[in-house]
Amino acid sequence: MTPSDDRAVDRPGRLPLNLSAQENDRFAIHLVYGLYAASIVFGVPMILGVLLAYLKREDVRGTDLEGHVGWQIRTFWIWLTFWVIGTVCVATFILAPIGWLLMGFGHLWMVYRVIKGWVVHSNEQALKAPGNFW
Repeated sequence: MTPSDDRAVDRPGRLPLNLSAQENDRFAIHLVYGLYAASIVFGVPMILGVLLAYLKREDVRGTDLEGHVGWQIRTFWIWLTFWVIGTVCVATFILAPIGWLLMGFGHLWMVYRVIKGWVVHSNEQALKAPGNFW
């Protein structure tokens, strides 16, 4: 065993990232936006993203990142509402065109929110009015 291997054994249970540390809060917000972007194609990563956003909510309270977390959580719930209502409409067959339009609009709206939020976060700015629809 080399000396570097001994150090790895001495620190069991330590993660390579300390997500409660301030310097990793920005990374966590980037990760949530990345998971949301991956969900544009795959869907499932959005659930992981919203879970991480809820976990980080207390850590970023009172900082410029608080608006981003609120924006991310709100994006998930409104997107999910569009998809649930759209799915119910599609299941009725008569309202299927309206359902597909709702789901399509919800998807495009989510893409817009991910791009807007990620660009603002990449510029290290706070989101103004994270509670707004647009």
